[in-house]
Amino acid sequence: MSSSEMLETPPEKRRGRARRARMVAIPAMLLSLTVGGLGLSATAHAADAPQCPPGAPPSCGAANKGKAPVSGDEEHPGRLTPGKMQDKTLKTWQRIGWPNWRNIGDRDTSIQVSSWVDQQRRQHGEWVETGGRYWDNGGSLRDFMNEGFAGSSSQNYQGTFQEYVATTFDHDPSGEGERTGQDRFVRAISTGDVWFTRDHYNSFTYLGKQQ
Repeated sequence: MSSSEMLETPPEKRRGRARRARMVAIPAMLLSLTVGGLGLSATAHAADAPQCPPGAPPSCGAANKGKAPVSGDEEHPGRLTPGKMQDKTLKTWQRIGWPNWRNIGDRDTSIQVSSWVDQQRRQHGEWVETGGRYWDNGGSLRDFMNEGFAGSSSQNYQGTFQEYVATTFDHDPSGEGERTGQDRFVRAISTGDVWFTRDHYNSFTYLGKQQ
């Protein structure tokens, strides 16, 4: 899929800027969101290099350090192409309320968001997966907010961020060795500001506030 298919880029301001998963409880309010209920699962599995927490050794996530360019702003947010995988997955995360590290843990968790049986009595389902807490190495997103590009209500942000894999799966992706690609959403938990990255945090497009 070409980059132009995935993201429609509006007029914008451009700025220089081992996974593990675990079992968690299912919030009761989310169970009514899908035909077959919503389940969470987790198993240790491989992934693209995660962000590293403060104080991690230099060998941790070396490719994710330093400033990453951020395009778009409050007046000209980026737009995902309607109907494409990333757009559908964004809507799924909105629908299930953006679960984050505060209520599901600090690393990856797989979430079943739908389940159905076809005419041949075959079981089907859809899953999404969190990416854990995002540490914003280099301060690209926090600087973007504090400099006013996400609007005055997002300045002086003191909260944290959450990663979300921008793909929907037809199976539970928490198996050993599963690869989840490079597309991610990152959301500022306290403000709802969301960014999309198609290259695993090397660059971002601001999508506005997503509640």
